[in-house]
Amino acid sequence: MSEARERDRAATKTRLLQAVEAVIAEDGFGAIGVNAIARRAGADKVLIYRYFGGLAGLLSAYAEDGDFWWQVDDMLAEPLPGPHEADGLSRCLAAIFARHAAFLRAHPVTLEVIAWEIAERNELTEALESVREGRSQEMMRRLAARFDLEVAEFLASVGPMFALLGAAANYLAARERRLKIFNGIDLQSDAGWRTLEQSAARMIAGVAGGALSTHSTD
Repeated sequence: MSEARERDRAATKTRLLQAVEAVIAEDGFGAIGVNAIARRAGADKVLIYRYFGGLAGLLSAYAEDGDFWWQVDDMLAEPLPGPHEADGLSRCLAAIFARHAAFLRAHPVTLEVIAWEIAERNELTEALESVREGRSQEMMRRLAARFDLEVAEFLASVGPMFALLGAAANYLAARERRLKIFNGIDLQSDAGWRTLEQSAARMIAGVAGGALSTHSTD
């Protein structure tokens, strides 16, 4: 394959992946289909089958390569509190929670997915779930290594807490699109989210300040 054809192929694949998100954002999940995506990308629908093997393959590629979910490297980008700082573990976890919440609020398509997957299971929600779970587990393993903790112990102690806090952030961010106030918190304001992040930080300190914290200051 010539270099020019390879560039054209890559550009078309990118347009098709971007079209998936555009269709979701503009028309909702019910509009997802080969014809709608090809039309939005300005490409022949045959190319979806040629490059991705069909709609399922395209949706899987979007889940993996699109901007649907955060990248682990972004969540763990420096600066973050380290293992030799006072309360380093709890402050690191609190910072990551804040980054997670900020990502959600900046990605309306992600919030559409979160709201939609509660009511329906299909190829796209399953592909996105797989990517999300994989990255979450990778992040937890890398955090355990950062603080020189046994992965199994870290997952058992911190995993359930992060599941609860992450689910809360997912739900509240999704509700923010339609609901301004939740239990007295203004979900549509930065101040409201700072209040939530501060509360989450206190919860995290209560867990990380227990058995695990002794490892973070060795």
